[in-house]
Amino acid sequence: MNTLTMTFLNKEGKNFNLRLPKVRTDITEVEVEELMTTILSKNLFFAGEKELESIDSASITREEEIIA
Repeated sequence: MNTLTMTFLNKEGKNFNLRLPKVRTDITEVEVEELMTTILSKNLFFAGEKELESIDSASITREEEIIA
């Protein structure tokens, strides 16, 4: 299972992490950036000082099952 972790900065300068499990294995950097930009432009989560202001980073954690 792949998990996408997107890190934003809010107006207070603090990090906010949003994790999406089970992302496609072939998701591209451009798609992730577009998603993060949409989240910012639509102001989906917070208002006031907690409002997300900018993109900080993104990463994908890839997990594989090991069958013994």
